[in-house]
Amino acid sequence: MMHKFGFVAILCSAFLGMGCGDSSTNPSDTGTGTLKVSMTDAPARFDAVNVTFSEISANVNGEWVTVHSGAQTIDLLQWNNGQSIVVGEANVPAGTYNQIRLKINKAEVIENGQTYALNVPSGAQSGLKLNTHFEVISGSTYEIVLDFDADRSVVKTGSAQSSNKFILKPTLRAVSLAITGSISGSVSSTVNAPIAFAIVGSDTVTSTIVNSISGEFKLAFLPAGNYTVVVQDTTGANVSANGSAVVVGSDNQLGIFNLQVGVLSN
Repeated sequence: MMHKFGFVAILCSAFLGMGCGDSSTNPSDTGTGTLKVSMTDAPARFDAVNVTFSEISANVNGEWVTVHSGAQTIDLLQWNNGQSIVVGEANVPAGTYNQIRLKINKAEVIENGQTYALNVPSGAQSGLKLNTHFEVISGSTYEIVLDFDADRSVVKTGSAQSSNKFILKPTLRAVSLAITGSISGSVSSTVNAPIAFAIVGSDTVTSTIVNSISGEFKLAFLPAGNYTVVVQDTTGANVSANGSAVVVGSDNQLGIFNLQVGVLSN
């Protein structure tokens, strides 16, 4: 990706160790709620990144509760620019949850029309864990969104001239849909493939490729707060909007980013 901004490492991941176990159980509880897990993606310059998940589960009181079981393949690149897909939903015990676990069977990347297998590390196969903290209240529905950063997760190995080997190194962030909002805008010209970034300090929280036809973009699933929004294209031309506020449940429309003259207009 041709930008100079660092990505936030919101992954908090660790692979399953001895003592975690491989089975998922439902602990007894006096009430249940609904847990919904959705997935979105930051952009990557591939044709497709297909990941097959075999199980999604959540940890409550030290025990794993299954949210989805059975193989499902997601093309991550189809779910960006504010779009998401539900990858698991189940009635679960009410309580405080502190981890989400993903089991990945296999993955592939399509680049320039060619399909290549993605080497999936054993830890992702047995269970990739994301640390998080949320409360499922009896009788309620709670939705958590997993932002799977395909651009950082797919690593190409070997020389630049001959490499056709890829490794999956999953990089994700988990955020509650209930505490997020979004920022949107448009770009006057998409000829040089602009990308929009939401930045806090020196870290990029998320990014998205600007729609090549409409010029519109949406930086979604952002926790409330103030962000610097930068739109930059492959020539290095960029426009920044500092102090862009995100309000829970709302979309902040910024206006038009004119990269040719370096201004933002309403």
